[in-house]
Amino acid sequence: MPRLSRFSLLLLLSILGACQTDSRQHVLATTNSQVAQRAISTRAFDTEDRATVFRGVLSALQDLGFVVDRADPTLGTVSATRFGNGVVRFTVTVRPGRGPRTIVRASGQLNQHELSDPAPFQRFYEALSQALFLQANQID
Repeated sequence: MPRLSRFSLLLLLSILGACQTDSRQHVLATTNSQVAQRAISTRAFDTEDRATVFRGVLSALQDLGFVVDRADPTLGTVSATRFGNGVVRFTVTVRPGRGPRTIVRASGQLNQHELSDPAPFQRFYEALSQALFLQANQID
């Protein structure tokens, strides 16, 4: 009987080891997709003026047809929604970066599914760059 217990223990450990390998691969795959998502959803701007970037985020979202649901300049967060061929929600965080930089990170959902397509983020960051240019040159 002790041999059977040792065999059962060995079998159990080998099964758990196989499961652990699969979960490690899953975690690594998830981490890679999170890194890729961060790359398309984050930009750094060469300014320390977080308030100006925050106002630019508000302008960019409104220019893209979003309705701002919440804006907290102290925390640097904005939540906005756009209705059309589905409900698109964007949440944007503006925070200080290293040196004279401000970091903007956006996340989005389309009909309650995470946006992973880079196109909406590119459009948002293009609109944000234009808004910051217009603010810097005092163009209304």
